[in-house]
Amino acid sequence: GSFIDTTGYIPSSCGANYTLFMGLVTQLLIANSDISEPSKRLGREGTLINDFSEYDFVVVGAGAVGPIVASRLSENAGWNVLLLEAGPEEPTTTEIPSFAVSAVGSSLDWKYKTQPQENACLNTGGVCSWPRGKMVGGTTAMQGMMYTRGHPSIYDSWAEAGNDGWGYKDFLQYLIKSEKNKDKDIVDSGYHGFDGLMPVQQFAYHPILSEVIVEAGMELGYRNGDVTGANQTGVAITLMMVEDSLRASSSRIYLRPNKNRDNLHVAINSHVTKVLINTTTNTAYGIQFLDSDNNLKTVLARKEVILSAGTIGSPQLLLLSGVGPSEDLESLGIEVKQDLPVGENLRNHVSVGIGFLINDTAYTELNLETLNQFLLNRTGPMAGSGLTQTTAFILSKYAENEVPDLQVFFDGFSATCSSTGLAQECTDGSVGNCGQRYIYSRPTNILPLSKGYLKLNSTDPLDYPLIYPNYLSEQRDVDILVEGIKTVINFTKTAAMQRWGFVTNTTPTPGCENLEFETDEYFECSVRRSTGPENHQGGTCKMGPEGDATAVVSPELKVHGIHNLRVADMSIMPYIVNSNPIATLVAIGPFRTVRVFAQYTDQYRLMERYGFFHTFRHGLISIKVKESSGSHCYKPPELGIGIHPDWALADHIVQRVPFHDPCI
Repeated sequence: GSFIDTTGYIPSSCGANYTLFMGLVTQLLIANSDISEPSKRLGREGTLINDFSEYDFVVVGAGAVGPIVASRLSENAGWNVLLLEAGPEEPTTTEIPSFAVSAVGSSLDWKYKTQPQENACLNTGGVCSWPRGKMVGGTTAMQGMMYTRGHPSIYDSWAEAGNDGWGYKDFLQYLIKSEKNKDKDIVDSGYHGFDGLMPVQQFAYHPILSEVIVEAGMELGYRNGDVTGANQTGVAITLMMVEDSLRASSSRIYLRPNKNRDNLHVAINSHVTKVLINTTTNTAYGIQFLDSDNNLKTVLARKEVILSAGTIGSPQLLLLSGVGPSEDLESLGIEVKQDLPVGENLRNHVSVGIGFLINDTAYTELNLETLNQFLLNRTGPMAGSGLTQTTAFILSKYAENEVPDLQVFFDGFSATCSSTGLAQECTDGSVGNCGQRYIYSRPTNILPLSKGYLKLNSTDPLDYPLIYPNYLSEQRDVDILVEGIKTVINFTKTAAMQRWGFVTNTTPTPGCENLEFETDEYFECSVRRSTGPENHQGGTCKMGPEGDATAVVSPELKVHGIHNLRVADMSIMPYIVNSNPIATLVAIGPFRTVRVFAQYTDQYRLMERYGFFHTFRHGLISIKVKESSGSHCYKPPELGIGIHPDWALADHIVQRVPFHDPCI
């Protein structure tokens, strides 16, 4: 099928009064084939997938990691790979930097919500919103594009927990290999890659105020420089995942260049409902999914099923498939295939907003002139995300071992909406007599102690799970955010920012009116009432070695106790990175597929050479192989293998061993 663009969400995100002009903006962007790339889209409706189709690898979820895994696996022309995505193709307009988060709240967003919390989001009844991308590209197509990495100690903590090979020194090589840095002059030597696939550079445009914020940080003693290199602390106009002033989503970078691979299929609007597991052998052998016509279909996996459905989707699928806490599964009548702590260890970064008025007129940044700048030259305000590209990593007074526990974001000057296209239009949509410009900041706790869990609400795969994040249940998490608010206010009192006349908005947070502004008590009240989850959720399929009672997957990302089933996404992180997570996720894809390649090219290279991996549905066999190190017996994946008629030509096979016999 041909590419069908999702057109309505940009006008809708701006509001009813913006429909006409924003509709025009959308159509002009779509009409530019260099931006929309309609001929490069791989997505085909799941209705075109035949029931009981067979693939070597089935990858579930085309978000941050799934496209990378599918792309890398399909480099082997002998392997057929299917990537399934519940949403549609990534729309053209999500690629425009100024529209970075415009898809939030639209049909392209899963729009998850938490269960009511006792300590957070109190002004919305304790319910916090969790936007997650529902399209090819996933949340990489609706987040801020910021390329930052976790502190080395975070990765080292993964290795120290028994996850060999995941320490910073090992993982850094994959961060480097995955990166195609285009700003060599502003990064630390030895920490960045220039030959990878993910393009990384600063936006082509940033507001003048971005430089002022950096100047203010330096005035306060913070360093300005590479915050993804030798030192994570400091303030900077950061590197972004962008190329040719377009978002470098996982779809655009890893799927579209492989449009012509016959062995890579991408099924869109295909909601996976279950992983199929053979209870006799504890082996995953396929999945079931609902296509857009609501037909339930089965796809078989000759080698592996790999879940990349995200921090919510991957654990939900495991639970629906009988992998999870036995007590919870049994209460819903689900047969327990493996008792594992699926859904636990849930963590997320948490922020709070604070606003300021500045000495600048509140004109909108999007108008006919700036639209033309972007269409003709890929420059101007649409080629950036406003102040959001400016950030600071800071040590609060609670920080330990020089590991930043605060990240500060700034918001403003974004070219997102216009109702008229006139340069004199105000940010509220009126024309003329604009008031003062409003700027936001979001201090964020990036080392949260509080953790929660999720569980199934029912056995219906379309029913969202129950999410209990337990935000701010640890007082230290609140204290760090209170320090963050004070830090931001200190920024605005510098000489650099006072040139812009920064004045704190003292309008009380609803529910905090009886507390004195700028006291710790007021700030804590504001934190608990106007909590801002930062959508960096992780940990629900925790990685750990065999014997770790809190782990769901091994360091090889194999689900404990289930053969041929892996998870590769942010849910595997034992502790989430203290940064925007996408850079780490982009490195996880190739990091793990290298291990998959190793398994199948080392263990099975001789058998594959002679074509032994034909589906054999009526029993399993093992093959004993004579190698230089001695004879080894290998069990093939899931359903088994069929012996090639020319098996006698393979003199390295010395014996066929029935599956029920021990492998001698």
